Amino acid sequence: MQSHRHSRGRRQRHNSRWRILPQIALSIFAVTVILIRTGAADKLEAFVMRGAQNERLSGALFAMALPGAQLSDEPPDTSGAQVQVPDTLPDEQQNTEPVGQIALSESAPPEMLAELPPANVSSVTIDGTGSGYTGAGAIYIQNRSKHDIDISALLKAKDGVKLSGTDVQVLVVHTHGSEAYTPDAFNNYTPTDTDRTTDTRYNVVRVGDEICSVLEARGIKTLHSTQLHDSPAYSGSYNRALEDITARVKEHPSIKVVIDVHRDAMVTQNGTKYKTVAEVNGETTAQLMFVCGTNGGGLVHDNWKNNLSFQMKLQDRLNTAYPGLMRPISIRNERFNQHVTLGSMLLEVGTSGNSLPEALSSARLFANALADELLSR
Repeated sequence: MQSHRHSRGRRQRHNSRWRILPQIALSIFAVTVILIRTGAADKLEAFVMRGAQNERLSGALFAMALPGAQLSDEPPDTSGAQVQVPDTLPDEQQNTEPVGQIALSESAPPEMLAELPPANVSSVTIDGTGSGYTGAGAIYIQNRSKHDIDISALLKAKDGVKLSGTDVQVLVVHTHGSEAYTPDAFNNYTPTDTDRTTDTRYNVVRVGDEICSVLEARGIKTLHSTQLHDSPAYSGSYNRALEDITARVKEHPSIKVVIDVHRDAMVTQNGTKYKTVAEVNGETTAQLMFVCGTNGGGLVHDNWKNNLSFQMKLQDRLNTAYPGLMRPISIRNERFNQHVTLGSMLLEVGTSGNSLPEALSSARLFANALADELLSR
């Protein structure tokens, strides 16, 4: 009898477990729906992916990102550090062409990083004079593409960029328009993501305003697209930017130069930010960097050599006038939407560690040098 009671008790517990399974399944389904509708699922996935990426990035990779760098103060120990993937990596995907771009998830949501201590900021100057870069005169490059680059030949080559008429000549866009800088007492913002804000007074759209203002003052008609292609979703921002650029060029076929303005990011896992700086006339400014796309990833881009030639001439002009202002040109397999027209470029203005005033200072220097170059042709 005792054995029978035990058997019946086991059956009751077994049946009880089966009865609660539908409730558990229903609860899981409800939570999943909530996560999807609120977007939290994507953020959680992005956070996990970012963590996995950081685990694979060693201190050696961080050193590769800064070959020849000159630190202005004692750098932290990066022997075991990991660095976040730079924001400049593309997330463009094409359905009709071979996929030659790298998919990136958006940054980890702010609420998941809220408990991290405030980031320390260290200054670094990356002028190309150290090892790891190829250079000629004031030109330095970091070739990450599969192509061989002949700096001398490209400097001599005709790039086809020439102003004409009185219509719009320059287009300024922002694939990652919400990218922002380290806040200061006069430029503080409410972040909408890590080092990002949709407030265009404080993100790279403000830097684009400065470039446009200088070019207009120099008599070069300029169009500024202030659309934030990385908000509310980071993924797909290059595709959305491509649609924007294509539409603007179709509307204004007179456009000769397209500038996609970004800011870079160098952040170690322990929270240390690096800002890239140059001293110009006694003033600290953010360093600039061109990222030149090619067809190395399999996407059609017939004019990449013309674009690179134009960027090299600009870098030569800028580094001659303001030594150390330009970081080496980063030449990549991805095309970064630079196939739409001649004179296309991706311009990194500082990093997330720089302040907005530092970025605006270098933006003015860049715009004046660009005007000099265009008006001299």
